[in-house]
Amino acid sequence: MDLLAFNIKDAFEGEKFKTALSWLPDHEHSSVTRFKYERDQHLALTSLLLRRHYFSQRLQVPWPSLQFDRLPKGKPILKNEEIDFNISHEGSWVIFGATKERGLQIGVDTVIIDRPKSISIDEFIKSFLAQLTQQELELIKSNQDQELQLRTFYELWACKESYIKAIGVGLSLDLSKLDFRNENDQVHVCLFLDGKDLTSWTFHLSSLDKDTIAVVCYGSPDQQTNSTVQLAFNTKLLAKEPLHTITKTAFDQLNYQELKNNKWIVAQLQT
Repeated sequence: MDLLAFNIKDAFEGEKFKTALSWLPDHEHSSVTRFKYERDQHLALTSLLLRRHYFSQRLQVPWPSLQFDRLPKGKPILKNEEIDFNISHEGSWVIFGATKERGLQIGVDTVIIDRPKSISIDEFIKSFLAQLTQQELELIKSNQDQELQLRTFYELWACKESYIKAIGVGLSLDLSKLDFRNENDQVHVCLFLDGKDLTSWTFHLSSLDKDTIAVVCYGSPDQQTNSTVQLAFNTKLLAKEPLHTITKTAFDQLNYQELKNNKWIVAQLQT
């Protein structure tokens, strides 16, 4: 699989935003400009840029020839290609993931550890009891440090979201049916659905920065591949101290200049 990350902080200063927007086809501009706040516009812009940047290079085609759509429940797809991909953004980060093997699915999710202001961490976690399993709650409470409890909650939440995004079911799946846990204290995260171990799915947890978690869900409903096994050996365990350096081995972080240097944009500007 391929994993990309982009930090929007200071990325689109001055004329860079207008220039980058011009790289997109006209019909996609409103998906960016409809947002009121600059940060949201930059996140939306980056999401659209990353997918065209990636697929134009992988398929060796001009940006205008790439056509995207959505499945009935909202998952984005690339038309006429059997390549699964997914995008997530939060804070100042946008992450992108794409499969390299047919039949495999991918979901990515990024979350910021948002510390509750008006209630305690314990009360905050209790407000989500309906979406957590008893085992997950015990995992959260296994640490005395409340900051680590909060981080573990967000790790679990991002795992659930990444799986839902991978299978493309939107919000129709009861989150309490998903039970995440560490397996024998090894570098692997297990997913249990209604008590059944779904071994064909692999999850990778990492930190984009000290407050931002990224989770990659990769696999298929009925097969396990070498790619999913390899991914598992590089993950951070749930409820353990964060390993900030892991991101470097998982995500290829891009910047504005690297996007601008994509030779396939030229065809867009000449149309």
